[in-house]
Amino acid sequence: MYPSGLLRVGALSLAMALPVETFAGACGFERVFQQPDEHGSRSVQVYQGAPVPALGSIRPLLFITSLKVNTDGTKISYHQIDVTGRRCSTDPGAGPCAINNIRNAFVDPGRPEADFEAVRDAGYPLPRTWQVLDADIIEKNAATGKPCLSADGYLVSMTADVAVAGGFNRQGDCDQSKWIDALAVPALVVPGNSRFQSLGVVKRSTVVAFSPSASKRVVPGIVGDSGPSDELGEASVAMNRMLNGLPETDIPKHRQDAINRFQAGRTAILILPGSANVLARPITAQRVAVGGNDALARFGGADKLYGCIKDEVDPAF
Repeated sequence: MYPSGLLRVGALSLAMALPVETFAGACGFERVFQQPDEHGSRSVQVYQGAPVPALGSIRPLLFITSLKVNTDGTKISYHQIDVTGRRCSTDPGAGPCAINNIRNAFVDPGRPEADFEAVRDAGYPLPRTWQVLDADIIEKNAATGKPCLSADGYLVSMTADVAVAGGFNRQGDCDQSKWIDALAVPALVVPGNSRFQSLGVVKRSTVVAFSPSASKRVVPGIVGDSGPSDELGEASVAMNRMLNGLPETDIPKHRQDAINRFQAGRTAILILPGSANVLARPITAQRVAVGGNDALARFGGADKLYGCIKDEVDPAF
């Protein structure tokens, strides 16, 4: 979600990692491309490392940017009554409440919330409803053609990939659980139609996020969703929460809470491209942790990565 998309993984410290100084300069990170961000108003430098034999000789990618919170794929992302995500902000005792603004599920996010309220109040007429809502974000009921709604009024929020085998064949059954849950799974949103894809990054590619060396929180994850080609730095609620060291049971209470408490700030993201580094379904927090920790160990460990960042990318990180 732009502030404008459970098993504890938490921070890890690999016992097998060697001292930082041993690895200085060992990753071979070089500038490879500039990724547009903030609708193209700024850019983020993306680096490519030397081949890693233990990972099939893939060349890892790395960038450092401030993270934003993505809520797609979770049950509480969008609510048909709490269209701004501010209901529980103004009245903490209210409910149910959304953690995102409905405009982030629009075909044109620049349009007002009133556009959604109009189709909602009219009973979601077709095809008008899908001129407002984006059918790639909100699931469409296969039986009615209208938006999928839970019993308590949440719209079913989709992701670019599914958490279970055969999930895409079930699109339209209105079951939220087949999508990758932003509250549970540490995941990164990668811009579509970008250099990332040409360099081997696909859905469910292994990702590891690193907080600055002052805290050294390390969070294994996956590529869980795709976003605009001119944006970078959205990560799931779970990834942001773990990078901030918040309790595993903590979830945003409303949209502003997601922004204020969960955005992790400046973060280094390591992406391991290639088919061998794609996590097989089912996608769960535990399987993401196991797969990511294993890949990081084969890369050389967290200390190696921190040493390479300081030596090759950003001495202050």
